[in-house]
Amino acid sequence: MPMKKVCPRCGATFDCMHNDILSCHCATVRLDALQRTYLMENYSDCLCHDCLKAVKDSFYACEINPRYNKKKNDKESIDCKQR
Repeated sequence: MPMKKVCPRCGATFDCMHNDILSCHCATVRLDALQRTYLMENYSDCLCHDCLKAVKDSFYACEINPRYNKKKNDKESIDCKQR
């Protein structure tokens, strides 16, 4: 049975399928280990689909999360000091 939750990031109400995780909206957003760590450190509960997608899409932008920026030798990284 779905559980109604309020997203701690944006305040939207959504259904959490904690008892059927494969049917839950969070199972459709693939996050890497750093993104998951960021969420665990900054939010005490589930985020809605839109916020999970926003974190995934903007996570490595320096203005958003410089602490989690990829290492300099990573070809996909953004060098914040050159901006």
